[in-house]
Amino acid sequence: MAVAHAAAVLIINFNTAQRTIRCIESIRRGSMLPRRIWILDNDSQQEDFELLQTHVGALTLDGVELILLRSERNLGFAAGCNLMIDRALEDVECTQLLLLNSDAVALPEWVRTMTTCASRTPESTGMVGARMHKLARPQEVDTLGISLYRSLMPADRHCLDDLLVGPSGGCCLLKRAMLEDIHRVAGYYFDARYFCYCEDTDLVLRAVLGGYQTIYVNEVLALHEGQASSGGGVSSFITYHGLRNSIWMHAKLLPASIFWRFGLLLVLAHMLSIARHGLFGRVGLLWRTYKDALAGLPSFWRERARFQQAFRSQDAVWRSHITPAFYRRRYLSHVLRMEGRKHKQSRRAAEIE
Repeated sequence: MAVAHAAAVLIINFNTAQRTIRCIESIRRGSMLPRRIWILDNDSQQEDFELLQTHVGALTLDGVELILLRSERNLGFAAGCNLMIDRALEDVECTQLLLLNSDAVALPEWVRTMTTCASRTPESTGMVGARMHKLARPQEVDTLGISLYRSLMPADRHCLDDLLVGPSGGCCLLKRAMLEDIHRVAGYYFDARYFCYCEDTDLVLRAVLGGYQTIYVNEVLALHEGQASSGGGVSSFITYHGLRNSIWMHAKLLPASIFWRFGLLLVLAHMLSIARHGLFGRVGLLWRTYKDALAGLPSFWRERARFQQAFRSQDAVWRSHITPAFYRRRYLSHVLRMEGRKHKQSRRAAEIE
């Protein structure tokens, strides 16, 4: 079995041992294997961790090292990845880091295609992304990377016509040189304050502003179950972190000139979000989200000067990566479908009680 000696895979487990094992097994069946597979257990329940520990301990792969780490508290995706990135880069031969969600299944050519592509691209290429489709419906797109729209809101790209900013953190390859460069500027890879959601957008935006490019492979290389750790569906957890973190990201990275050009659309996007969640009775969630976002703003404002000084030609870079549409197409029908499903679930639960 061929081994990509410059590559390591990073996977985070949080009470998803069965899915994480499935993920590891899918990598194991690949046409090429990474040199190391790092798995971080993010303070899962003891039985979940023990199941994962037993599987990893029993697994032997020629030429591949499996390393299971355990955190005594849930670090979230951002800080968890930072921990594994630091550990992985201690190996001077490791120049390519592959990130894959624990509830994803890698297709056989995932490692080979991503690492080969990264090896054949110039130094200015810092990231590699690919198609990730839905596990339950393999013909349906889960994500084609991250796009940024005229509302200045990021979202999973579902259409190739939308401009690509960078790959999703759930399925990507990040080069060592790019990671070390953005760390020198910011002092971190992923912003741990985000915990999860929008942390990958923040990272790829900083990489793009720093002059790095993304290579996109238009092949289905992974299948994704989706939101296995965060509850899925219309989740308060996802709403809170997604909205709060987008506000922080804009405060930290958005140039004033771009805000003056697109700011009204950004305000409209927030008003529509408030209307949606308020209409469905989530006023308390909205209050907590915006209160915490505003409380955290001072630390992000303090960082602005550093990034404004580090990144040149910011306006041109932002404009060249903004998709002309207000937001992702068919998002309204998606929201109505999700809210309708949640309403039906609530009614069934009330009837049972």
